[in-house]
Amino acid sequence: MASDINRVILIGRLTRDPELKSTNSGSYFCRFSLASNRSIYNKQSGESRDEVGFFDCVAWGKPAETIHKYLQKGRRICVEGALRWSSWEGTDGKKQSKVEIHVEGFQFLDAKQDGAGGSTRETPASEPMGGAAHFDTGAMSDDDIPF
Repeated sequence: MASDINRVILIGRLTRDPELKSTNSGSYFCRFSLASNRSIYNKQSGESRDEVGFFDCVAWGKPAETIHKYLQKGRRICVEGALRWSSWEGTDGKKQSKVEIHVEGFQFLDAKQDGAGGSTRETPASEPMGGAAHFDTGAMSDDDIPF
C-alpha cells in the first residue's frame, strides 16, 4: 500500500483564548483556533491583498496544558501536526463534518507579557516539532515574516 503524507505546519495568531477540557477518562485536550494571513497577488491589477484563513486545532495531554497556560487570544504560535476529518449526526439529524489540525508539536513565537510592569519574559520551552524544522525567531522580526 502506498504511503500517503498528512503533515501541516502553520504559523498564526490565536483567535480566542484556548479552551482546556478533559475526557471522561481524565485526559486533557485543548481546542483553539488560528488565523493565518497570506498575500494574494492579482496579475491583472498588479496589486496584492491579504487573505486570512481560520484553522481549528486540538492538542492533547501535556502540550494541551502548556498551550492553555501560556497562550491567549492574539499570541503567535507555530503548530505542526496532521489533518483529521470527523463526521457526526447533529441534533437536527443532519450529517455534519469538520477538519481539525491535531497538534503534535508547537513553538511559541511571542514572549509572554507580564501584567505589572509591561516587561516581557520568555515562555517555557515548547514541545518538539517532530520531523519539522524548528523556527528560531531570535534573529527575526515581524517584518521578516511574509504575511
